[in-house]
Formats: sequence, C-alpha cells, structure tokens
Amino acid sequence: MTGIAKKTVIELSKKGSRLFRKGQYAEAERAYLEAYEIDQTNPYVLAGLGDVYRKLCQFEKSADYYDAILSVDNRNLFALRGAGDARRGMRRPELAISFWLRYLEINPKDSHVMVRIADAYHKSGAVKDAIAFYEQALEVSFEDPFALLGLGNVYYAMHEDDKALECFEILLKNSSRNVVVMTMAGNIYRRRKQYDRALEHYQHALELEPKNNFALFGTGDCYRGKHNLREAVKWWDRILEHEPENQSLWTRVGDALLNLDQLDDAINHYQASLKNGFDTYAYLGLARAENQRGNLDSARGYCEKALELDSDNIRVLENLARICEQAGDTAAADAARARLAARGA
Repeated sequence: MTGIAKKTVIELSKKGSRLFRKGQYAEAERAYLEAYEIDQTNPYVLAGLGDVYRKLCQFEKSADYYDAILSVDNRNLFALRGAGDARRGMRRPELAISFWLRYLEINPKDSHVMVRIADAYHKSGAVKDAIAFYEQALEVSFEDPFALLGLGNVYYAMHEDDKALECFEILLKNSSRNVVVMTMAGNIYRRRKQYDRALEHYQHALELEPKNNFALFGTGDCYRGKHNLREAVKWWDRILEHEPENQSLWTRVGDALLNLDQLDDAINHYQASLKNGFDTYAYLGLARAENQRGNLDSARGYCEKALELDSDNIRVLENLARICEQAGDTAAADAARARLAARGA
C-alpha cells in the first residue's frame, strides 16, 4: 500500500470516528466503508464498522468485523469487547460471556465488562455467577451504579430484601433520580408493612414521573394497608385514567368502593372491568352491590353469570346460596350448597 493510501485510510478512519461519536452512524458507515475498500485488514476500520453496525442493531454484520480482527489478533481488546457486545445483541449470552472473559484475562480491572458478564449470567439464570461478577465489579469500582443496580435486582428477585436495600440505598444516596430504584425500594418497605417509608420512595418517584404505574399502585396499596381506602382509590384511579385496559385494577377499585358503600361508583368500576372481558370477581362485586341495594334478582343473576364460565368458584357459590336464601328460594340455595359440598368446601 502506498503512503498516500495509508494516509487516506487514517483520515477516513478518523472521520468515521468523529461522525460515530456525534451519533451520525450512516455517515460514519460511509467513511469507514470507503476506507475498507482501500484496506480490508486495518483493525481501526474493522472495529469502526463493527461499532457502527452494533449501534444500528445489525449484530451479525457487526460480529463479522470484530471476528475479522480476532482472526489476526486474538488479544485485541476492542474486538473482544465488541464481539461480546454483538453476541449480546444476537441474544447469545453464552457466546458473549466467552468473549468478555477472554477480554478480562487481558484487562482484569474493567468493572464495566464485569457488569456485562454478570448481567448475562443473570439473564441466563446463573444467579451465583451473576452475584460473583457484580461483587467483583464493586471490588474494582466501589459504588459502581450499574453493579449496584444489577446486584440489587438479583437480590430483589430472590426476596433478599436486606441485601437489595443495601444496594438501592447507596444508589439513591448517590443519584436521587433513579425512579426504578425508588419504586423497588418502596416495594420492599411495603412488603414489610413499613408504609410511611414506602410512601417516601413512591412520592419521590412520582415527582419525577407522575404517571409511573408502579409508584401509583404502590402508593394506593400503602394507603390500603393503612386502612385509608378513600386515599387508595384516589391513587389507583390515576392509573386507570391512562390504562383503561387494566381489568384487575378496575375490579380491585370496585371492591374498595363497595367497602366504602359508594355503590354507584363501585358498579361503574365493575362494569368497566367487564368491558375488557370476563371477570368472575367483577360479577361477584356486582352481585354484592345489588344485594346491598336489595335487588336480589339482579344479584342472583350476576352470580349465575359468573358461574357460566367459572362453574366451581367457591366464593360465588357461597354468595349465590346466601342470596337465594334471602330471596326465600330454599331449593336454589340447597342446590348451591350441594355444589359446594361436591367441591369439598
């Protein structure tokens, strides 16, 4: 290759790198491909093309360019890391891990790659390996946010709440804007029935994302735990404003309203639930509401409607027996009890 050609390749490679850093991937691709036509072995050009195609989510093509480097230099750090990233994009975590482990043999202090390995192990279900690499990353970079988040997620899924909170509280101390961490911390305190502490985390999350469903639901559930159903309904209804297909929540709010003796609102919520499809407990709620109103025929009809598709539901059969007894239809009440007896209830 002539000196002029080498200079051209270097200039084009630098141009591609500048464009890549600006996020102008199509333009970067053109610059790197022009350089590639001159020199198909230049590792900077090959790595540049690998990076561009990885950003464009063309992972197979990306992997080809990284592999071309490794076929000549199997210790090239950029290629090893990029080859792992490409396999991650291809949803081949076991291959990604193999490249990243080779990378760490050469550069053993890179906490970012340790976290990538840990994330891949976690997704693969290898929890012990994931924990080991997250902890290894934290030994290298104390309070690394990605390692803390990953490790906290693992412990959260395992219901190791003390260990999860330890990670989350460090994250929140260092960065007050991580809504996901706020809601997970809130969930842990809610599971412990420490409702006021949970509410602090949920409210911080809602200050940043007012429509965050996890924080809205958790807030409502905290107030339910504090025996304040009116406040619980207020927060849950905020979810339903932008998520009208949430059938189970329509029914849950209907039950809360029924317990508050707000029968009209309860009925409206149950009917909204049924617009999304069959729901045994929405029909059961409607039966209870009509029973409270003294409309025994309607109440009985809703129980029978529920039993059309959920014929052995114990709660519905118990309610049907009581309603029929109230209505003076002892034969129908006895029939419902017989069905309960057949269920062993």
